[in-house]
Amino acid sequence: MKTFVGTVVSNRMVKSVLVSVARWKIFPKYKLRKRWTKKFMAHDEENKCNMGDTVRINMSRPISKRKAWVVTEIIRREKVYDPAAAAQAAAEQVSKMQQARQDQSLTSRGFAASAIK
Repeated sequence: MKTFVGTVVSNRMVKSVLVSVARWKIFPKYKLRKRWTKKFMAHDEENKCNMGDTVRINMSRPISKRKAWVVTEIIRREKVYDPAAAAQAAAEQVSKMQQARQDQSLTSRGFAASAIK
């Protein structure tokens, strides 16, 4: 049974992902190596794969016209952008900057750093 490791390129379909597999192909005449990529449609039963994840796919029986591979393992997950967490982190960073600016203005006026807190 063939097994490949690749990167998820698209997960827009239900229970299906598009996996890009990169390999090196050697041209004997020129003695050069060239990167060769191919995309495989793979079955993802639980819809757990996200774009950018590194996955292992195995060959299986044909599931549909283009899909004859199954995702067997998610090797490495890619960080997914979360708008709520990003907004919270930005708000915390702004509050820290404002606090630092306020502390700096008080120390420049002659107040002791220990008296600020």
